[in-house]
Amino acid sequence: MSEKQRYRVYLSDVSYFSGKLEGALRAKRIAYERVRITPDILLREVLPNTGWMKVPALRRDDGLWLCDSTPLLRWLDAENPQRALIPDDPYRAFLSALIEDYCDEWQWRPAMFWRWAWPDNARYLGARLGAELSAGTPHPAWAMGLYFRKRQQRIYLRGDGVRASNFEAIAALYPRALGWLENLLEHRRYLLGDRPSLVDIAWFGPMFRHYAQDPRPAALMAATAPRVWAWVTRLWNSGAEDWSETALDDFSDAAWTPIFNDLGRAYLPYLQDNAAALAAGARHFDGHYGGIDYPRLPAIRYRARCLATLRQSYALLAPGTRARVDARLQGLGISECLAAAPILPEAAVIDSALAGPRRDLSLAQRLRFYFSGTPWDSPP
Repeated sequence: MSEKQRYRVYLSDVSYFSGKLEGALRAKRIAYERVRITPDILLREVLPNTGWMKVPALRRDDGLWLCDSTPLLRWLDAENPQRALIPDDPYRAFLSALIEDYCDEWQWRPAMFWRWAWPDNARYLGARLGAELSAGTPHPAWAMGLYFRKRQQRIYLRGDGVRASNFEAIAALYPRALGWLENLLEHRRYLLGDRPSLVDIAWFGPMFRHYAQDPRPAALMAATAPRVWAWVTRLWNSGAEDWSETALDDFSDAAWTPIFNDLGRAYLPYLQDNAAALAAGARHFDGHYGGIDYPRLPAIRYRARCLATLRQSYALLAPGTRARVDARLQGLGISECLAAAPILPEAAVIDSALAGPRRDLSLAQRLRFYFSGTPWDSPP
């Protein structure tokens, strides 16, 4: 590792959150060593130090390990304050955090859908994953690709509420998002002005590795959303720009309203129902969000923590800042949800990217995680 590269970043070239983190590192001109994962690297380096066989993960040159892109971005901005991505103004920072959470946990669903729902796209991604995850193993790439394609379809399509009855409606969520971003980018280079900020990194998650690089959604983006297509490339290359700390827009543009409306009418009700299911001890729940029926959604503890984190952030706003937030979000149901009493009081807020202490794993544990992975909702 060179002297300038203080960080070793473990990532996958097809990963939603790896692309999001890399976009932030490049925008901030943070040098890093890029480590593409293999099963051996996951088992011997990432898993013992983070508790997850998941990426991205980051190791600082003094041995400190970090994971989870949302708190990790905040940690990076604090440790590397140059070219800050998180706005200084608490009002802009709070609304940016809302958008980031929404992109991570709600826009993630149609991104996974577009990747795995159509056979041609799924075969292509399965082949890429197979080549990546068979490296250094006795397993042929085609077999690993087939396994992961079927696994992803089982977990993130059928297991995440996708049915024939809602297939077309879920498919329509991506072109709708393209329309939102096209409108926002009509008069600005980035989503809040002339330089990247947290909301750009948030939307980069679905728009880069999934939509701009997977064949089927990439063709749709190029054909129907040229501003978004150009913005994806611009953001990836933004480290080459000498952008200054110019003032960011204040979310007053009406083009933000449909995004906030979906956040208030679909995403936050989903988070509330998810927390209620967990409080009732249920493993699944049915919901109707944004006009779409979703049967047997999994109850996910991490997303209960997302709701708790947003509510704490809202509660900690200074009165004047909260009044500005409430005025901008008036009539969308967001402030009312964030001010409500907690449904699952024991849900811990997400406030640190620091990984826990290193774990020494037995051979049996390594074999189990090798074949099944680690449950992303609860580290071992």
